[in-house]
Amino acid sequence: MLEWTVFFLLGLIASTFGIMVGTGGGIIIVPMLLVFSDLEPEIIAGTALALVAINSIGSSLSYLRMGYVDRRSGLMFAVAAIPGAVVAPFMVANVPDNLFRIFFGILLLSLALQLVAKPIFKSQRGHSHRFPWMITSRKLTSNTNETFKYRFNEPLAVFLNSFIGFIAAFFGTGGGFIRTPLLVGIFKFPVRVAVATSVFALIIYATPSAIVHGFLGHISWFPILIFTGAGMLIGGQIGTQLTRKIDSKWIERLLIFLLVIAGIRVLIEGIVTT
Repeated sequence: MLEWTVFFLLGLIASTFGIMVGTGGGIIIVPMLLVFSDLEPEIIAGTALALVAINSIGSSLSYLRMGYVDRRSGLMFAVAAIPGAVVAPFMVANVPDNLFRIFFGILLLSLALQLVAKPIFKSQRGHSHRFPWMITSRKLTSNTNETFKYRFNEPLAVFLNSFIGFIAAFFGTGGGFIRTPLLVGIFKFPVRVAVATSVFALIIYATPSAIVHGFLGHISWFPILIFTGAGMLIGGQIGTQLTRKIDSKWIERLLIFLLVIAGIRVLIEGIVTT
């Protein structure tokens, strides 16, 4: 019962924080499983991605009802990500455990650095575009009558998502931790729209990738998927509601701290076992 409770709380916390910053929760679950379990990397990646897909269902529906999702962009991002997301499960099983930990540790520390630098990117955003013919304009109105207007390089954003799909499935993180900062810092998406659109795209490409992981036997169904998934379903709903009320900067600061600690721990473990 204690183990089941721990997995439930892990899912609840990871989902709440993940949805609020647009990562889906996988970026928290994967390092925790690497540190506190003896599962193989492909099992961790497959189970975490299945959890991210489950978490994205209720959360994306909530964001759709709120009117924060850029549906066209989300669909295009997901379609671009699907090929890499389907191929990655076949490759992760061939990577040694120590190399997986080293790569993932570097990824966590890179993400922490990216989150720290995000305000710099935002402050340097200009209003001119080098390739005006590639720029798409968007206008969204939420159910609370918030209006969001923004312009971005749509072909470039879609192209980058083809790589995000592979990373998402290979590490089991979902990829939102890369996409959301890029949408805000580089492509000028409003924060709420970036978070909601990223979560919406997650469910479309994470689901077929999780199915492939399951077919290959990369998912720990019980007790991790069952109890962590239950916690994530509840945490996802909490996260979508808190998005309106809590400044995401405080959540990001805590996330940065956790990423640095987990990244250093996982990286050291990978180097020591080399």
